[in-house]
Amino acid sequence: MCTIALLIEVVASAPLVVAANRDELYARPTRPPEPLGGALVGGVDALSGGTWLAVHRTGRFAAVTNQRALATPPLGLRSRGLAVKELAAAADPDAYVAALDPTRYASMNLVWGDAGGVSIAYARQEGTLEIVKLAPGIHVLCNDALGAAGFPRGERLHAAIERALGGVDAGWPALVPQLQRALADHTRVPLERVPPSHLEPGLARELTATCIHSAHYGTRSATILALGPGRVIDYLHADGPPCTAQLVDQRAVLEAA
Repeated sequence: MCTIALLIEVVASAPLVVAANRDELYARPTRPPEPLGGALVGGVDALSGGTWLAVHRTGRFAAVTNQRALATPPLGLRSRGLAVKELAAAADPDAYVAALDPTRYASMNLVWGDAGGVSIAYARQEGTLEIVKLAPGIHVLCNDALGAAGFPRGERLHAAIERALGGVDAGWPALVPQLQRALADHTRVPLERVPPSHLEPGLARELTATCIHSAHYGTRSATILALGPGRVIDYLHADGPPCTAQLVDQRAVLEAA
């Protein structure tokens, strides 16, 4: 995933809501959500066998965003998607993350939890690991720590969710169409306001949209989760950009896992 919104104890009837876009190279082969073993379901990166977001039947999840980096990661690193898969399946997720060796992976932000709480680990390839427990509220994670500058799409998504929650019916599932519209937003900042980047200006500007469309890279899928104590309330997945692809109920896949 490259943009993950976490709504913790702010939505009526859904203690935890996750709304996320996965941005990736179009050429990288992937599959939509499928059983991953052990009551776990997630989309599959066909190159590594890992996943960008996994959901357990008991109502817990794990996901990842890449950490922005100027340098190309060294060869031979382990897939970050495998860490997501293992984290979602772990009997003790906190212990799994605490024992993680960040030097084995390209830098990443791991996020995991359930209706009882959500945590983020900032795992940096140079060897640092910082774990943060999130408070109730709206949090939007992009490709750096929460609140880091340089991510207009994250600020825009946060504002859109705030507006939606201020509506007449901000409960579940009435919030779903508004979350999909927010994930499908193509708004980009003017070229002169694009945050500093090592990318060419046109591509850097495109990356300020929540739903990204460029020549070789863009938003490949979207997921919306609603989790309650010990259960998955809703699991919706769009196998394509949320501006055009329909959200499909994945609960039957989860029950069969």
